[in-house]
Amino acid sequence: MDTTVKRKQGRPPKSPEEQAAIRSKIIGVAKELFINEGVDQVSVRKIAARVGCTPRTLYYYFENKRSLLHFIWVDIFSQLSDFAVDQQENADSINKIKSLLMAYAQYWLKHPDHFRVVFSIEELNSTPDQDEQANEIIMQSQYFTALFNEIKKCCDSQTFAESDHTLIGQTLLCGVQGIVSNLLTIKQMKWAPAEQLLELQIHCMLTGLKFNH
Repeated sequence: MDTTVKRKQGRPPKSPEEQAAIRSKIIGVAKELFINEGVDQVSVRKIAARVGCTPRTLYYYFENKRSLLHFIWVDIFSQLSDFAVDQQENADSINKIKSLLMAYAQYWLKHPDHFRVVFSIEELNSTPDQDEQANEIIMQSQYFTALFNEIKKCCDSQTFAESDHTLIGQTLLCGVQGIVSNLLTIKQMKWAPAEQLLELQIHCMLTGLKFNH
């Protein structure tokens, strides 16, 4: 007589190791689908089918598609941080800021699929708590910590006329983000080389922030 106890459909594995393995597999499959097909085109049911589980099982681990996406963002921003650190040189804060901004843009240009997963998505019925979580994922990454620390040094030393380092950081990021977005999405335009566009944009922004001594 077969005494094997079968789990009910959708019931999560009992051991922490099994749960970690399933969670990791779901994240890996979802990331591949999001990159290849676009976040908006991939349903929870499709992810579950590719993983080999039921949608009910997937919902046990992730509240919704937005929640799952956040785990993928953690991985992407970790890669961005590693890439930016590799580009860093021993320099003063201004040149470190330049280097970090260039690395930020270069990473997305090298990985347009990651750019689309993070930025080119429609509303996924996120809650305020999930939006706050997304902001924490981004701002607590090693990259943003390094960038905002260097900006704060410039504010504290009065290198910059503006004293709000958060405002400055967001403004600088918007400046380079715009170039990246245009290069990736408006390919009909005959743009100047990316490096020239970025260097001029960063130079203009940082020059405008400095005190006129």
